Amino acid sequence: MLKNKIVRNVLIVAGVLIALNLLYVLFNGGLSRRSSGNMNILTGGNVGVINVYGPLYNSKTVCETLRKFNNNPSIKAVVLRIDSPGGGVAVCQEINREIYEVKKNKKIVVASFGSIAASGGYYIGCAANAVFSNPGTLTGSIGVIISYFNFEELFKKIGISQVVIKSGKFKDMASMSRKMTPEEEELLQGVIDNVYSQFVDTIVLNRSAELKANLIKLKGIKEPTSEEIRESVTSIADGRIFSGKQALEYGLVDRLGTFEDAVVYAADAAGIKGEPVLVYEKKKINFMELLSGSEETDSMVNKFFFKGMCYLYGE
Repeated sequence: MLKNKIVRNVLIVAGVLIALNLLYVLFNGGLSRRSSGNMNILTGGNVGVINVYGPLYNSKTVCETLRKFNNNPSIKAVVLRIDSPGGGVAVCQEINREIYEVKKNKKIVVASFGSIAASGGYYIGCAANAVFSNPGTLTGSIGVIISYFNFEELFKKIGISQVVIKSGKFKDMASMSRKMTPEEEELLQGVIDNVYSQFVDTIVLNRSAELKANLIKLKGIKEPTSEEIRESVTSIADGRIFSGKQALEYGLVDRLGTFEDAVVYAADAAGIKGEPVLVYEKKKINFMELLSGSEETDSMVNKFFFKGMCYLYGE
C-alpha cells in the first residue's frame, strides 16, 4: 500500500509538471537556444534550425520560421533538418520561395537529410545552398502522382448508383463511381506533366552547377548545354528512390554527412567562429504531442510519468 501511495503521489507531481510544461509551450512563443558546444568561445552569430518532419501538407509553420530567422540579424545561417516523404507541390513551392528570400539576404541555407527526404522532401532540400545526406538516407522519388479508388463494380454488385448534377463535363472527374473517360485521363495527364516539369525546373535551377560538373566528370562533356543538364535530371526523375550515396553520384546532393556536419558547414560558410549556438523556433503543440515526448518537448518528465505507470501496475 505504501509503495502504491508513493507512486501515486509521484505521478500526481509528474502530471502537474506536464500541465505546467504544456502551458509554457502553448503560451511562451519565440526562439529557444541550444549550444552545440562551449558557449564561452562564441565570437560569431547563431545558426537557426528548422525541423521539417512528416508529410508536407501545410507550409505555414516552416515559412513563418524562415521569415523570423531571415529578419533576425543574429542568425547568420539556417539548417533545414528534413525527414519527410513529401507532400503537396504548392506547399513545397511556398517553402522554397522563403528559402530563396533567406539566400537573397546573404544568409547560408543548408539542408540536412535524415532517414527520408523524398519527393517533396527533396523538392525543398534542393533549394538550399548545400545539401547534406546520410549514406543510407532514402531520397529522390522525383515525380508527381494522382490516384483514386474506383468502386464502380462494387457499387453495381450491391445496387448503389450515384446521381451527379454538374456544371461542366469535367466537374466529377476521378469519381469513385465510374471509370474516367479517355478525355479526362488526357486532361489529368496534362496537369501531372506540367507540375512534373515545374519540379524538374526547380532542380535544374538550383543545382545547375552541380549537375553540370557531374556531366563533365562522368560523361566527359566539356561544356554541357542546358538541354543536356535537364536531360540528366529527367533520365532519373521517374519516381525511383536513391540512397544518399547514390544521390551524391547523380549530383542530387553535395556531401555525405550528419546533421552535425551540416551545422558545422553552415557555421563555417557563414563566417561564424567557434562553436555555433543553435536557435530553434518554439513550437506550439497539443497535449498528445507533449505526452509523446517529441523532440520539441522536454520528454524527461513524460518518460518518467509513463515509467511510473508501468511500475504501479507491475509491467
